[in-house]
Amino acid sequence: MKQAQKILLGFIVTAGLSACNSVPNSVAVNDSYLQADNKNEKVNPGTLPQSDKARPQAKSNGLVYLPALPDGKLPQTSQPNLSQQFSSSELVKLTADSLKVKDYLHYVFGDLLGVNYIIGDEITNSDDAITINLKEQLSKRRLFSISQDLLTERGIIIREQDDIFYIHPSENASGGNVVYGYGSKVEDVPNTPSSIIQIAPFTSGMQTPLANTIRQMTNVEAQPLFDQHAIMFKGKRAEVIRALEFMQMMDKPAFRNRHIGMYKSVFMPAKELSKKLSELLKQEGITSSISGSTEQAVSMVAIERTNSLIFFTNNEGFLQRVEFWSQQLDQPADGNEKQYFIFEPEFARAVDLGQSLQNLLGGGNSGAISRSTSATEEVKEQRGSSPQNTSVSVNNEDLRMVVDERSNAIIFHTSGSEYRNLLPLVKRLDVMPKQVVLEVLIAEVTLTDEFSQGVKFALANNRSARTGYYNFTGNTDTGLNYVLEGLTGKLDIQLFEKNQNVNVLSRPTIAVRDGVEANISVGDEIPTAGDIITDPVNGSRASVVYRKTGIDLNVTPTVNAQGVILMEIEQEISNQASGDKAADNQPTIFTRNIKTEVIAADGQTIMLGGLISQNNNLTNTGVPFFSDLPVFGRLFDGKKDTNTKTELVVMVTPRVVEASEQWQGVMDAFKKNLSNLDFSNNKSN
Repeated sequence: MKQAQKILLGFIVTAGLSACNSVPNSVAVNDSYLQADNKNEKVNPGTLPQSDKARPQAKSNGLVYLPALPDGKLPQTSQPNLSQQFSSSELVKLTADSLKVKDYLHYVFGDLLGVNYIIGDEITNSDDAITINLKEQLSKRRLFSISQDLLTERGIIIREQDDIFYIHPSENASGGNVVYGYGSKVEDVPNTPSSIIQIAPFTSGMQTPLANTIRQMTNVEAQPLFDQHAIMFKGKRAEVIRALEFMQMMDKPAFRNRHIGMYKSVFMPAKELSKKLSELLKQEGITSSISGSTEQAVSMVAIERTNSLIFFTNNEGFLQRVEFWSQQLDQPADGNEKQYFIFEPEFARAVDLGQSLQNLLGGGNSGAISRSTSATEEVKEQRGSSPQNTSVSVNNEDLRMVVDERSNAIIFHTSGSEYRNLLPLVKRLDVMPKQVVLEVLIAEVTLTDEFSQGVKFALANNRSARTGYYNFTGNTDTGLNYVLEGLTGKLDIQLFEKNQNVNVLSRPTIAVRDGVEANISVGDEIPTAGDIITDPVNGSRASVVYRKTGIDLNVTPTVNAQGVILMEIEQEISNQASGDKAADNQPTIFTRNIKTEVIAADGQTIMLGGLISQNNNLTNTGVPFFSDLPVFGRLFDGKKDTNTKTELVVMVTPRVVEASEQWQGVMDAFKKNLSNLDFSNNKSN
């Protein structure tokens, strides 16, 4: 017994130390879902919900503290406890002298407990007797538990269904029968008074000595099953449950709750740094291991691919000491001897950092051409244009730099002191680029009714009630071009809502990186006659040239440190003009273009307009034969001269997205905006 206690104590101590398409019909134009709800209020990323994966790891001067395995807790059993149905305060008196089992059950369940019950025929015919004498009163709950234990010893089980207790012998209660069970939870153990063979698999790896310990502590037989990574128990149910509870307590990672840290070496190779650290820690009386051993105070694992060291220890103070010595050792070599250093950006592209450093350090290749960030040029390259030379390098007397785009890294060949001076600048440039979500509304307004004198006049006519709400810039007399800016960040264009004079041509939404040109193009390609091609065999023929028409929008947003957005906007809308053809029966292309630079706050709407077009159409109508009569023919014909003026309006709403957590809010607003679109079809009878 003492030996078993010593083994149990050893296990407990060990466990304690481990641990866009065009819309032909009129639509209701609502405010942009990207506009700030409270005027120009910016979204604070700190208030947005963050997932556990997106939270940054806590850093302390180069050492990253990694999460340890959680401390396992003993699982709670879900086995039903029938005694909980009875009161613990109502007291009863029980005395039985050689009562047969059936008479005892009638007395206890019928008279004292007062429940509905059914007794099996085998129990009714049994001659077994029960004698019990309790001097003090006991609760009904206690009475049920005592009775259940007495019946279990006699091979009788109690089960409850629909408020009725069924009392009958166990199906496997005959002597010599064995019931099998599988699982490491208490509820996996069969409810039977017979012997049980329970196979309990491990979850954290095979622990062979555990079977011997359980044999000495309990009255069950325990045998390890190496192929199945499990232990086989044999014994009564109560003893098997005790063995499983002890197994669950010990079936944990041997080193859970260890403190873990990672240090990324900059100047020294990880293996060399681990050896120097081990020597220094030894002098301080802290044992360490670099070979994977877990018996030392500090275990170090070198990751050569990322040039990092990972530390494991049970004492958080040792991590702080390791961090101190790592920073002292990880220094560039003295002197002018040149070395190779590799910088891997965490957020930016290596080629972008390389271009900035190339302009700063000079000495770049004269033939190198900077990579274009224009989405339009990338499309051109995909269509077969000649690729540009995107090599970025620096080569001067003190430093050589090459950008490896394949691995997104920058390679330096310089002295340690030179690289140490340059590294803070490179890290400052390595920042997460912002993204801008642009919602663009392109509409054509028929200048009739309230818009008869133009959109600008209709909006400005109500300025008396909203002084300072709109800011107009441009030529106010000619009306050729103007910019309307909502100063409060929310452009309330009530005249556009549910107005039959407004035809929304397109309402695209696009996300683009800060400083990159976004292009939206929707339209058709009209065939036109091109150059004359002379072929000796087939003769002369005209080539076909396709002219693109439709909507073409280019926006380049730039976000400054204050969150203000500078947008370069170029908008072109072209379509085939109705009416007579041009020379050689070629179609006439009508084009409207806007090109400007505007400044907007986050969530603020910018409106561009003033491109007014006029379409004159003369229609002749007449009665056949009579309209051709001399003198009287004019009484039977008519002419209709229609004059239609339209104005092109472009509204742009930018929203800056600085963190990935903000995308969910933008996505929810986008889905809500789609569900709120109200299409009204104009049907003529």
